Amino acid sequence: MEAPVFVKIDEYKDVLDTIQLAKEKLEDAKATIDRIDHVKQKEDNELMEWKAAIDDIEQRLEGIDNILFEPEA
Repeated sequence: MEAPVFVKIDEYKDVLDTIQLAKEKLEDAKATIDRIDHVKQKEDNELMEWKAAIDDIEQRLEGIDNILFEPEA
């Protein structure tokens, strides 16, 4: 058997306001995480580009080293 629940209007409005505030804070947190993820992706892409550039330089230096310091056959 269910009995009616009585809640003061002021308390009910406070609860609704608190829930709304929690929802807004949750959306803010999600937006912040999205921004951080975007920045992280950009950083990861830049690091991959730097690594590729360093690998290219390393290969070129090895080629130059081979040309300059290996005796011709």
